[in-house]
Amino acid sequence: MDPNQKKYSSQPFWAMPVNRFFINRYRNSTEGYTMPAEHAHDYYEMVFNFSSVPIRYTVSGREYEMTTPSFSFRAPYVLHSVNTTHTYTRTMLAFHPCILEEYANVLDLGRLRGRQECTVPRTEDQMNQLHQLLSRMQLIRRTGQNEKAFICLLGALLQEVSALLPDEQPDLIPAPPYIQEMLHYIVEHTDENLTADLLSKKFFVGKTKLAADFYAVTRQTLHEYITAVRISRAKYWLTDGKPLSIIAERCGFSQDASFIAMFRRETGMTPGQWREQNRA
Repeated sequence: MDPNQKKYSSQPFWAMPVNRFFINRYRNSTEGYTMPAEHAHDYYEMVFNFSSVPIRYTVSGREYEMTTPSFSFRAPYVLHSVNTTHTYTRTMLAFHPCILEEYANVLDLGRLRGRQECTVPRTEDQMNQLHQLLSRMQLIRRTGQNEKAFICLLGALLQEVSALLPDEQPDLIPAPPYIQEMLHYIVEHTDENLTADLLSKKFFVGKTKLAADFYAVTRQTLHEYITAVRISRAKYWLTDGKPLSIIAERCGFSQDASFIAMFRRETGMTPGQWREQNRA
């Protein structure tokens, strides 16, 4: 088998193909919107919520709730989910990292620089100002106008969003290229014995520097991120009906008992209990 070939579906992580950019706007049904498992993707995502309804977010297993209009920003490979029982209106914008290269030496993204994720409450007036830019971008997308116009408006939007962010993490640093490559490798190789030793050798970096860089970028330890990825994938495959032994193997465990112990430690229930609770 080609070592670069995927051994199994990566659907729990790649929500949709995005080569350059994507934007939409829709209103959820009255049943709300539920993600039983976290997911990630290889593009930047910004979500603009225009409704004042309770929405529960998770980021790498950490949960919080927002009840006011807000926008969320997520870098590639950040695990996240969103759940609400209410109807709400939102715009979702996605763009590939290669687009940021077109702003090099042109835009100062300020507080947005180096961030991996954030969800920030905003007033209706502030959201309406962002909506004007988003509407123009949607028109370009819908009518197939010049892509350069979309990228110019995206740059303006990024500057507007950056100006609204709180300066709560002044020590944020841009992710070194090898960290992004490592995040991608982790989500595609959960069946391997992913250790600091293995990853430091594969990416030619010392373990001490790896640990420091990884935490500076993700605000998680390497072990915490790998565990969060495995839990997320396990939840997806549990809802998909995969046998427990296959899920354990795909999550890097040679014995079902070790996988069950890890899952119970992280979620408070066994895989079977979680599957039954989320069967619907």
